[in-house]
Amino acid sequence: MIKVNQELRKNHIMKNLFLLIAMCFFAANSLFAQDTVVAKGVDNQKAEKLYNEAIKLIDKKDYSNALTKFDAAIAEKPSFEKAYYNRGSVKYELKDYAGAILDFNKTIEINSSNDKAFFSRGQVEYAQADTVAAMKDYTQAITLNASYPQAYYYRGGIYFENKAYQKASDDFTKAISLKADYAYAYNDRGSAKKMLEDYKGAKADYEQAAKLDSRLAFVFNNLGSVEKKLENYKAAIDDYTAAIKIDPDYYLAYNNRGTVKMEQKDYAGAIEDFDASIKLKSDYAYAYNNRGNAKYKQNDYKGALLDYNQAITLDATYGYAYLNRGITKELLRDGKGACEDWKKAASLGVSNAITYSKNCK
Repeated sequence: MIKVNQELRKNHIMKNLFLLIAMCFFAANSLFAQDTVVAKGVDNQKAEKLYNEAIKLIDKKDYSNALTKFDAAIAEKPSFEKAYYNRGSVKYELKDYAGAILDFNKTIEINSSNDKAFFSRGQVEYAQADTVAAMKDYTQAITLNASYPQAYYYRGGIYFENKAYQKASDDFTKAISLKADYAYAYNDRGSAKKMLEDYKGAKADYEQAAKLDSRLAFVFNNLGSVEKKLENYKAAIDDYTAAIKIDPDYYLAYNNRGTVKMEQKDYAGAIEDFDASIKLKSDYAYAYNNRGNAKYKQNDYKGALLDYNQAITLDATYGYAYLNRGITKELLRDGKGACEDWKKAASLGVSNAITYSKNCK
């Protein structure tokens, strides 16, 4: 049997109470110009009449017939810039990304100063996970139009994904300066500040986002996460509860509220929240691990073991679940199994596991 400090184990097992925050929740963006045009000359009347009919169909979300009208307009007028742009936008809505790219390319070929075409092509590229190309197009849109808040916002999102948090924050700040009611930009700047460990700044941004749009559940979830960082546990619980009230199916908020209850040693309440999270998302490995931690704290080692088993079944690379299961196995006098789990955890990059496995043969 491995000699260990059991109280030390209990403290370390809590290190992986997973808290997922909502970062870079990109706002839905319509690419349509949705403007009508006036015919200039008899030769263009038919093309522009078809174009205007297409715009009306877009307003009704009758995209299939809108495409037909745009096709006909372009056939009448092959250099019809707005028709190419809006046809590309319809294709984007229909997830015909290859077709949308071709239309935006044509728009740019006709008018290389069309900032919206660069931005919209960036949106399609982002949807296809080509963030390098999207970054270039967002930047070009900004070069052509320095007062384009959405271009700054989406470019900031890519900076965030690339962990360039200060650059992300700067772009979100620019977006806010151009659009003072940009709730999503406040939220995402808050997330960038959180990653930069500016928790008070993050809190202020999340609070402003909530004021601007009180319907955004993820904003309250994020606010809860930063209140937890500031050890304002009551406020954190209130924020997660607000998120759940807005979206009763928000399994992340249930999980996160459970982690705060763990901090307050309300293990029964934490288990209730982890239960709710799992009920909403049965393959959520983190909630199983966290529920295992709560059961462990209640000395329900067999129950904890079952939850760690399930977390690992769902995610075979979940290093902390192996670490926690190893600790639990040791308490259940399965020294060999504990060592196997700690070695596996160490191989997955969990540094604490190395310490635990020192006495393993």
